Amino acid sequence: MGFVGPDFSIAKGPVTHCLDELSTGKGARKGLTALAKAVAGLRRKNFRGLEHVFAEHLFAYFYSQASIKKITEHLGTYWFNEQTGWWRDVQPIAPIYAVGLLKTIDESLRGKSRPLPIDSYWIIGYRAVELMTLESKSQVTLLIVTPEPGNRAPSGIWGESSKVWVTVRRDGKVAALPVKTKGKV
Repeated sequence: MGFVGPDFSIAKGPVTHCLDELSTGKGARKGLTALAKAVAGLRRKNFRGLEHVFAEHLFAYFYSQASIKKITEHLGTYWFNEQTGWWRDVQPIAPIYAVGLLKTIDESLRGKSRPLPIDSYWIIGYRAVELMTLESKSQVTLLIVTPEPGNRAPSGIWGESSKVWVTVRRDGKVAALPVKTKGKV
């Protein structure tokens, strides 16, 4: 899902889409374990190259080579590059992202025969860059919260749509509004 509406900033991009799918697919435990091992292996490099781990351990299962290249370049330029990335005042982002992702995977895998499904979203308009992991009996939710990015990402990198409702007050009335989503890799 791409950015949704001018007043609602929530997205399900390639990382979140692939992570969710990996956590529920055939071989979920093996795939999540391999992803966690590859991410943890970047610790000594301050998690530089995280986008390439995503390309190999997430995107390769779901996207074409052309899409993988585009998504990986986008993440490397706008998320994880300390000179060209969004949110330069809080760079490097890769360690925050990696450690939050490792926590989410750990909670998904913890003591279960099948991993708990992961449901993850990017929420824009927060005061900082943080990853929040929430666990219930039925799933692990990952919220990637950030300030507004410097510019909106190209629409060609978004993942599959999700159903989203936002409860708001508009013109004195409170309503749960369905948010129309768009975009697909």
